[in-house]
Amino acid sequence: MREIYFGDLRVYVRQHIKQIEAANYELDSIEWFLLRYLRRLVSSMESDSSPGRVEGSMRSLVRFYVDNIDEKSELGDKCMKIYDEYRKTLRSGQTKKNK
Repeated sequence: MREIYFGDLRVYVRQHIKQIEAANYELDSIEWFLLRYLRRLVSSMESDSSPGRVEGSMRSLVRFYVDNIDEKSELGDKCMKIYDEYRKTLRSGQTKKNK
């Protein structure tokens, strides 16, 4: 399976994690669960750079977003930005592969 560099995306997601952590949130709140999904995503990008492993974590995040987060909220905006950055990373990896 092809290798894709997820380092920049990993840094981007960590920035969002820090922003969410800075806010006061309750245990078992939407923010708390979102942080769990984001940390899982970062973890999948650290241990293996194959798109399949990261894709599973991203799918889980998207499912959580669709089921629980208002798309017009700040958290919804963060999720969409992370997803857009993920797609950009995949496109970048695809164009490098084709060269």
